Amino acid sequence: MSLWRHVSRPRSTRIAGVLALAPVLAGCAGATPLPHPQYAQQHTSALVPITHEPPPARVENVPARPASDLGVVWIDGEWSWKRRRWVWSPGRWVSPPIGATYSPWVTVRAPDGALYFAPALWRDARGVTIPPPKGLATATVESGAVVDAEGEMERTTVTTGEE
Repeated sequence: MSLWRHVSRPRSTRIAGVLALAPVLAGCAGATPLPHPQYAQQHTSALVPITHEPPPARVENVPARPASDLGVVWIDGEWSWKRRRWVWSPGRWVSPPIGATYSPWVTVRAPDGALYFAPALWRDARGVTIPPPKGLATATVESGAVVDAEGEMERTTVTTGEE
């Protein structure tokens, strides 16, 4: 299949977004990165057509890392495309299955302009899709409205992360 490129917003929107995040990013400059699972690229076969881009990420409060298991990793909150609507699943601490890899969700635009989405997936050592590990501690999410880059309200839902 041909090369895909990540969806990007107009330059002016990207610059405004970076400037708005500057105070937050400055506060995180000295923060220790959260441990993450071993990542794997999405397969093009996982891509499904969608009608519009996901909204901006939700603001989350990351809970303390569970002390009971030193092998836990953080999975960032993520958008899923369900019933023609974007649904937010909060970030969570999980204990990854041994030998498993994680493919984060992604949106891509084809050369012809068509938009596609691939949901986050866990795969075993052979590359076979497996159920996601149970969340050990889940982020809290602000329940406010989600506004897209054009200033329009998005119809979204927040899940418990246990779907």
